[in-house]
Amino acid sequence: MMLLGIDTATERASVALDCGLEIHSEHSWRSGNNHTVELAPYVNRMMISAGVNAQSLRGIAVALGPGSFTGLRIGLGFAKGLSIAHSIPLVGVSTLDILAYMQPKYDCVLLALIAAGRNRIVSGKYNWHSGGWKADGAPCITTWQKIIKETESGSFYICGEVDTVDREEFGENVLIAPPPLNVRRAAYLISIARKRIDTGDLDEPNALSPYYLRTT
Repeated sequence: MMLLGIDTATERASVALDCGLEIHSEHSWRSGNNHTVELAPYVNRMMISAGVNAQSLRGIAVALGPGSFTGLRIGLGFAKGLSIAHSIPLVGVSTLDILAYMQPKYDCVLLALIAAGRNRIVSGKYNWHSGGWKADGAPCITTWQKIIKETESGSFYICGEVDTVDREEFGENVLIAPPPLNVRRAAYLISIARKRIDTGDLDEPNALSPYYLRTT
């Protein structure tokens, strides 16, 4: 069952094609603010290379956010257009859930982070339960200073967009994921969505909307 994954939630974008037995194609890149001109060509090139057309797709997985307003709007709009035009099942997945799903088990609290602009960070807290990382409450907008303060006691594993922080500011109780586990991959997005598609837990394309976080 060939699925297409699309993640344009932040300037780090990713697309993939996965049939369930193998990843046919995957591309992750730093898009900046170029999602509009880059997304469709990357998807088209990937599908041609894999010998796949829209009629071959059995599902589309898309990152819903949190993330940037423009990035989420472009990715979701593209996914919804394909879904509606070709009657392809669609599933939306939390951006932070993608990051958490990629990480190995640790006996600590996991913080999945993405940049929110203007020196702000979106943080999602996760605990390991029943074989996977489960969200502990809703994500929030915060800052590196607050995250450093929050992690002064206890054990923490941090993953995501962490390239702007001085890692020496964290204590020995904090483990930061290596670079390969900090890049959101659309193949993992597909893996999450496949379980829902297999059970018929689909989203209604016309009703699906991006998940934004706003400061209060």
